[in-house]
Amino acid sequence: MINTISPKIIQTEDGSATIVHPVYGDTYHSLRGAVGESEHVFIRNGLERIGKKHLKILEIGFGSGLNALVTLKHITENRISAEYHTVEKFPVSAETVLKTGYADIFPGYHDFFYRMHDCPWNEKTRLSENFFLLKLHKCLSDTEFDTTFDVIYFDAFSPDTQPELWTTEVFTKLFECTEENGILTTYSSKGSVKQALRNAGYTVKRLGGALGKRHMLNAIKESDGKKDNTG
Repeated sequence: MINTISPKIIQTEDGSATIVHPVYGDTYHSLRGAVGESEHVFIRNGLERIGKKHLKILEIGFGSGLNALVTLKHITENRISAEYHTVEKFPVSAETVLKTGYADIFPGYHDFFYRMHDCPWNEKTRLSENFFLLKLHKCLSDTEFDTTFDVIYFDAFSPDTQPELWTTEVFTKLFECTEENGILTTYSSKGSVKQALRNAGYTVKRLGGALGKRHMLNAIKESDGKKDNTG
């Protein structure tokens, strides 16, 4: 049996909810807007930058399932298929996430959102004709990947909250399972994060952040001849 947590739910500035980790005290999404941040960082600056019809996606930090829900909506509307892998150390109870109201924001996706949280951990589940989900209940440090990914959503808690996840060692592990020309996308633009990504081998690009945030980062696995870390 998987033990779950039941974080507190609070509202963000765009009207969507987020949750607060009971131990770390950090929010799972930006207080500027949970849905707006997810769409900006992971869809527009992640999926939409990869021109493939079949994608392998890795999310670090499943959390509330919002990023997975927004992704499912995007690929359904754009006739893309995806295998979505995610690693989560602290699963959130289905009762809590259903109270966030995320499914109500996207009409027609309530059943999918429920099934994302109801389906078993550590087993690949087909949620729709074009979307497979594999939730891994593990620490990232204990996880070995047997495939490579086109897009990695790095949505861990902030570098100040979980500094052990924003290191060269962690990013090197992720670099090794990133497809050539694949992207790791994250909301953080901290200098130490940029340097750790570069140390791991990524080409780092600084982009405009979500909802008034100044910057975010894309880290790209380019061939040696194309590397440009001037961003």
